[in-house]
Amino acid sequence: MSATTLPQVLKQLDAGERPSLFLLSGDELLIRRSSDALVAKLLTKPSPGFNHVVLEGASASDVVREVTTAPMFRGPKIVVVRDPEFLLSKKGRGDALAKIKDAWSAGKRRIAANRILGLFAKAGLGVEALAAPDPGVLQRELGLDLEAADIAFLKSMAEFCQTEGIGAPEGGAKAFEDLLGKGLPEGHALIVEATQLDGVSGLVKRLKKEAVFIEQKVERELRKLDIHDLAAELLTPFKKRLSPRAEERLKDLCGGNLRLIQGELEKLATYVGAERATIEEDDVTLLVQRVREEEFREVSDALGARKFRDALHYVEVALDQGEPALKLHGAIASNVRRMLEDRARWSRLGLSPRIGQRDFEARGLPELERECKERGVKVPHPYVCWLGFQACMRYELGELVRGLSAVADADVELKSGGQARQTLTRMLVRIVRK
Repeated sequence: MSATTLPQVLKQLDAGERPSLFLLSGDELLIRRSSDALVAKLLTKPSPGFNHVVLEGASASDVVREVTTAPMFRGPKIVVVRDPEFLLSKKGRGDALAKIKDAWSAGKRRIAANRILGLFAKAGLGVEALAAPDPGVLQRELGLDLEAADIAFLKSMAEFCQTEGIGAPEGGAKAFEDLLGKGLPEGHALIVEATQLDGVSGLVKRLKKEAVFIEQKVERELRKLDIHDLAAELLTPFKKRLSPRAEERLKDLCGGNLRLIQGELEKLATYVGAERATIEEDDVTLLVQRVREEEFREVSDALGARKFRDALHYVEVALDQGEPALKLHGAIASNVRRMLEDRARWSRLGLSPRIGQRDFEARGLPELERECKERGVKVPHPYVCWLGFQACMRYELGELVRGLSAVADADVELKSGGQARQTLTRMLVRIVRK
C-alpha cells in the first residue's frame, strides 16, 4: 500500500474500515503520537496489558507470539511494536547504541539486552561477540564507533545476558514473514513503529506493500521546517503560546529534533509561570542552548549556494552559543577544500556547469568511482554527487583558490589572537561574495 497520512487513516477508521496491519516510520515523537491516535480508534474498551500490548526490543518470534495469542478480555487486541531490530537498518543509525544505553540506564535491562542482541544478529554475531567486542568488526559490519567506555558497557551487557540466560533472537525474521503470509487473527491489529527502516530488506518492502504505511519525516531544511502546529498543541495544556520570534528562535536552536523541542517547550512553559501567557524570544534565548546537529550541513549548503547571509547567520549564532571559533573555521575550511577538489576534477574532465544530471552521471561518476576505489573510500550516492557538482560549479576555479587563501589567512589570524567574529566574517566575504 502506498504511503498515506494519519488524518486519512483516522477518517477511514471512523467510516468503519478496520485494517489489521500498520507501519509508522519517521520521527519518533510524530510516530508515537500517531500510534496513540490509532490505538484510541481501534481499541473500543482499552485494557492496557491485556488487550493493548506494547513490545520493545522484541524479536520477530516475540512479535508473532504476542499477535497470535488471544486477548485476556473479549474485544480487539492491539499490539504495538517499537523499533524492532529485525526491521531497522543495519548501518547509518547514529542512535543505535544510545537507545540501548538509555534503556539500560532506565532499568529496562532485558529490553536493552534484546536490542543489542538483535542488532548484533544482523552481523551474524551473538553473545560471544558481546563479551569480547571487536571494534574493527563492529565498525565494519554495523557502523558502530566504539570508545573504551562503550566496550566496557557491552561486556557488562554480556554478563547480564549470560546470567539471565538471554540468547540471540530465535528464527530471524522467518516467523514474521509467515505471519504476513497467513494474516493476523481476526480482530487483532499490529502497529509497527520504526524510526529508520532497512530500505533494502525484502521483508520491509513487503511490509510497506501490505500494511497501511504512514511516513512522518521531519523537514531537513531549516527554512522549510514548520513547528507552529506542534508547538501550539504541546503548549495547550499549559495555556501558553509562542510568539512568532520565539518560535523562530526555538527552531533555530533545536532544528528538527521534535523530542527535544517538546522538552524545551515544557521547560519554557514552567519558567514563564502563571504571570504570562506568551513565551517570548528572550525566554528562549535565556533557557535553550544550541543543540541541533545540522550545523555542518547548513554551512555547507550556504557556501554551496553562495548565500553570504545564511553562512554569516550560522557563524553568528554558533559563536553566540559558545562554539569555538577554530571549530567553525575548520568546518568552513573543509567545505572550501572539498569544493576546490571537486571543481578541479570536473574541470579536468571538461564538464560544464550547464550539463544536466543524466550527462553528469554518465561522464563524471565513472571517474569519481575510480578515484574512490584508488583511495579506498566509499562512493557517495549519485544524487549527493550531483548536488556537490552544482555547488562547486557556482564558483570559478580561481575563486576557490582565493577562498582557500582566505581560509589560511583566517587560521593565522585566529591563532594570533584575532577577534573571532570579525575574522570569520572577513573570511566569508572573501569566499562567498562575487
